[in-house]
Amino acid sequence: MLTVMEKVALLQTVEVFRSVPTQSLARVAAIAQEIEYEARQALYNDNEASDSMFVLLQGEVALLRPGQEPKKLGPGQVAGLLAFLAGDSEPESAMATQPVRALRLDQEDFYDAMAEDFNLARGILRAVVKWAAGTQ
Repeated sequence: MLTVMEKVALLQTVEVFRSVPTQSLARVAAIAQEIEYEARQALYNDNEASDSMFVLLQGEVALLRPGQEPKKLGPGQVAGLLAFLAGDSEPESAMATQPVRALRLDQEDFYDAMAEDFNLARGILRAVVKWAAGTQ
């Protein structure tokens, strides 16, 4: 199991968290649960309510949408971010293509952390705006 400080160090390498100050990331790390999935196990399914997002630590996940080529995600990438932040349903399914280790953030805990820490909310907002503008 990773310590809070090890989780902080990992989160600092993830694009969506790069603008978040270290002490705010410690809040995120404290609520992040380390989980594992076997190959061919679903992290989430399309059209389900999004209540978690996943920061991949090891392995690979395929994002699957009917009629489209799968998009592959690996370590340092996030699955389920936009639906998670929007409180929307998932537009795709996420399936482990090999054993996966990840940090899972639950929506209610994450929203509480953002409500209590403006620097966390501002850092996430900056990352989403950069992503939307295509300037990552």
